[in-house]
Amino acid sequence: MSGEVNNFDLAKINLSKVAIIILNWNGWRDTIECLESVFRIDYPNYQVIVLDNGSTDGSVEKIKAWAEGKIPVESKFFEYNSNNKPIHWVEYDRTTAEAGGIYEKELYLDKTKSNRKMVIIQIGANLGFAGGNNVGIRYGLKHKFKYIWLLNNDTVVDSLCLKLCVDTFNFNELIGVVGPKILWYDDPSRIWYAGAKVKLWRGAVPYIGMLELDNEHFKGVRYTEHVSGCALIAKREVFEEIGLLDEDYFLVHEDSDWSLRVQKHSQFSLAVNLDACIYHKAGGISASGRDKPISVYFSNKHRFILVTKYGSPLEKILFFIFYFGSRPFKFGYFLLKGRRDLIKAELSAVFDFLLGKYGIIDMEKINSWKR
Repeated sequence: MSGEVNNFDLAKINLSKVAIIILNWNGWRDTIECLESVFRIDYPNYQVIVLDNGSTDGSVEKIKAWAEGKIPVESKFFEYNSNNKPIHWVEYDRTTAEAGGIYEKELYLDKTKSNRKMVIIQIGANLGFAGGNNVGIRYGLKHKFKYIWLLNNDTVVDSLCLKLCVDTFNFNELIGVVGPKILWYDDPSRIWYAGAKVKLWRGAVPYIGMLELDNEHFKGVRYTEHVSGCALIAKREVFEEIGLLDEDYFLVHEDSDWSLRVQKHSQFSLAVNLDACIYHKAGGISASGRDKPISVYFSNKHRFILVTKYGSPLEKILFFIFYFGSRPFKFGYFLLKGRRDLIKAELSAVFDFLLGKYGIIDMEKINSWKR
């Protein structure tokens, strides 16, 4: 297997290594496909860290069984090969992990000096995207990884992706955050993300290239205003300078907030390497989750938080005019579609924003919204 570490030196490895953080919540099938692709990457020095956000579907045991070679993976992007099994793993609870665990003893001072190792952290509760990933980021910072890669579990990684993204940091020492081009899993010829613009007057972050056919225009390294949390690689210094993901965002726009913080409160810039790519399921190309109450709720509540924090006075005025002026038309559309549940979700988002109900919320309330 590629990625064997020669001239083993723990201190040097920790200074150059990439922490690959993958958050799972009741999605072990997606996660093991993602992991299978990650352990095939053409990059010599990384550590996989899988965090489980309080799953109730037996995810952790399934992931361990995959690591032992007991569950084969089916994928349209590769043929399963058991030769890289077993994957050695060590498991922590949240408290132990955030204290640093016993990483060197259990994973580096054993006889297997390769990348075929995995840290599993059982968080014990659903902390959302920001809260869950922050557990892994704290672990990565504790062990002084040079780069931290947040990677969605519903992705498949091209073997050259990580190498190309890390190479991007050499273009300019002030590039602190890099994302790859993201293609649709169901239709790899079409783009999901190729950079993004932040439009605070709309409370929106439209992705460049969304649904366009991939072509020669989408090549090379470009600066961007936003790096998607789906696949975000950052220098450790960026987290040390501006902090972790804001846990006021349970789901959606936590990456928008963090990207804006990088630009406003650090010396670093953001870039996208369009030669590096991953494939993202994102609910399927025809159903990206926008018609689900949970997505409507969080996307709308969090756009209010985002505009309030970062918008100029003019942008805030324009946003409120745009938002409240367009709701009658949008709600009318929902009614024609018989989607009263989406109206309830959006109204609840506005009220919870006004009441300051951020971060973790009562999921039973969201589950109670019926069509």
